Amino acid sequence: MTSDASPVEATVGAHRPPRSVADLVVSIALLVVALVTALMTTFAGFMLVMASDSCGIVRECSTSGLTAGVGMSVIGPWVGLLGFGVWAVVRMARRRLAWWTSLAALLAAPVLWLAGAVIVWQAVGGGS
Repeated sequence: MTSDASPVEATVGAHRPPRSVADLVVSIALLVVALVTALMTTFAGFMLVMASDSCGIVRECSTSGLTAGVGMSVIGPWVGLLGFGVWAVVRMARRRLAWWTSLAALLAAPVLWLAGAVIVWQAVGGGS
């Protein structure tokens, strides 16, 4: 007797792309480095508060600009890490290339910290 029905496991496994071990290792390593980078940029974001030391002495500063810039420098790296990090994990679970999303998570931390630092710089009168 022959059967036309094939086992479910054979048909499901045949459609899944193979897992790239190198991509998995690189993606996880980049996510770990991104986590460390987010920790360091958060600490550096808290240090941006010291830019307000000359406010009121040399010139007037924008307190709302300082608050926005420091907030972006402290919280922004984590938003980038969580956004791209979750995306990278989803791509790894679906067996797609994920190294580039992990790299984006790593690069998001300093870019978002720098954006906040520019806002602080403008708030203390660095642009004039």
